[in-house]
Amino acid sequence: MNKCSHCGVEILDRTEHCPLCHTVLDKLQEGETVYPNVYHRTHKMNFVFRLFLFLCIVAAVVVVFVNYMMDTTYAWSVFVVAAEFYGLLLLYQFSKDDTGYRVRIMTGLIGAVLLIILLDCILGYSGWSVNYVFPAAMILADGAVLLLMLINRRNWQSYLIFQVGMVLVGGIGVIFCLVGWIRKPLFSVIAFAISVLIFLGTVILGGRTAKNELRRRFHIR
Repeated sequence: MNKCSHCGVEILDRTEHCPLCHTVLDKLQEGETVYPNVYHRTHKMNFVFRLFLFLCIVAAVVVVFVNYMMDTTYAWSVFVVAAEFYGLLLLYQFSKDDTGYRVRIMTGLIGAVLLIILLDCILGYSGWSVNYVFPAAMILADGAVLLLMLINRRNWQSYLIFQVGMVLVGGIGVIFCLVGWIRKPLFSVIAFAISVLIFLGTVILGGRTAKNELRRRFHIR
């Protein structure tokens, strides 16, 4: 068995040139593995994650100490520490091959919204985060789901569960409006209505495929 140093493919026959790029083939040594070393890559990614975890802990201690010594009005170090570990969470998810890109997108979006709400609280909480950023993030997420459905049309029904999640999150926003936590309810109501309409449209237009997907997801017979 020979291996092309340019393409990286293994050739089963005894030809001396790669059939793809015509490069002279390198002969593999007897007993040499022809599969990628997955364990080595996983071990390397785990080391990188632990390294960043250690650096985040050190940076968190430093910024908290500096914030305390400066005796400032705002606890800005809380936001910095939260942002560090948010980035660490994203790094962990992107280092795992079994984490789907849909989960990564939703986690990144939710984490960003929570960071902005935290920043609003640190600055004295004027409500701009929940009144404007929260519904804007919902609308952005709905648009992202629609775009992913168009790109992956063969598996569009798998995004129904995310639409259900967006409806639930939008419902929480409406509850916040009713209890007075959101003082500008218009944008939150619009975002909730958009989520509901997209979900209903997908279920109605999807027909039996959409209904079967919902039954499978929620274990309904």
